[in-house]
Amino acid sequence: MTDAGFFKGTTADQDNRFSDKKKKLMKSMKFNDGLEKKVDMSKVNVDTVKPWIAQRVTELLGIEDDVLVEFVYNQLEPRQ
Repeated sequence: MTDAGFFKGTTADQDNRFSDKKKKLMKSMKFNDGLEKKVDMSKVNVDTVKPWIAQRVTELLGIEDDVLVEFVYNQLEPRQ
């Protein structure tokens, strides 16, 4: 009990053994060429896309999940 509340060791972010695996995995994955273009979300009218998002999430899950749909909406909102 002499540690005074400080933790010893390293986190997974600080350990090189774990970060290299993520980089290696990303390099081995193939992505469509269209995903390389950045989208300026401030120019996208998210309200027009929301019904499609809700429908698509429901199709993929097989059930309606309002929490996940709202999470996706929040991820698409422009940052301030």
